[in-house]
Amino acid sequence: MDQFSVLIPMKIPSEGKSRLAGVLDEPSRKLLIISLLERVLEASMNSSSCDVYVIGGGFEVADICRRIGANWLNSDSGDLNCDVSRGIAEIAQAGNGTIYLPGDLPFVTAEDIDSVIFRSENGDLAVIVESESDGGTNCVLFPYQTKLIPLLGSDSYRKHCEYAVNHGILFESIRPAGLLIDLDTTNDLIKCQRKEKGFLRNVGII
Repeated sequence: MDQFSVLIPMKIPSEGKSRLAGVLDEPSRKLLIISLLERVLEASMNSSSCDVYVIGGGFEVADICRRIGANWLNSDSGDLNCDVSRGIAEIAQAGNGTIYLPGDLPFVTAEDIDSVIFRSENGDLAVIVESESDGGTNCVLFPYQTKLIPLLGSDSYRKHCEYAVNHGILFESIRPAGLLIDLDTTNDLIKCQRKEKGFLRNVGII
């Protein structure tokens, strides 16, 4: 039975969420990024994954990881797919598969992560979750020693599915409710405020 570690790649908090610059100033965007990361970390730590890794984000993120007991990997590559590949390789050294999660999922729960693990059938299948807003990828379960590679970025859900089909990689596509919404744009923020009463206050902005 395969074991899995969660992997969360991060930018430096003061440099992220530029597409929200029209509605949130830089200190507010930084608070939002840290709060969202803490939500994803909490869900990950409470899931049935073995452990949790964060790669990148600088020393402020490293301190958060240290405080809650997650592993932190230093990186300033600026290349998301490179960072995720490096994290997968690190996790594979322990014989584990990897669950990639972005750090900006406001509503992810431990149960959502466990549903991804369950659907993998003990690591026999890769699992891919599409963002509901932009064709991106909000979760990938990479089984141990899989041939699937990270293809994050524009239109990444289609790219992951096509790569899996073309390389004979068995996979499932699922839609756990808490994995569908990531927060990148003003429309995403409006969606979050509708879904969770007092959202901005809850993430420390108001």
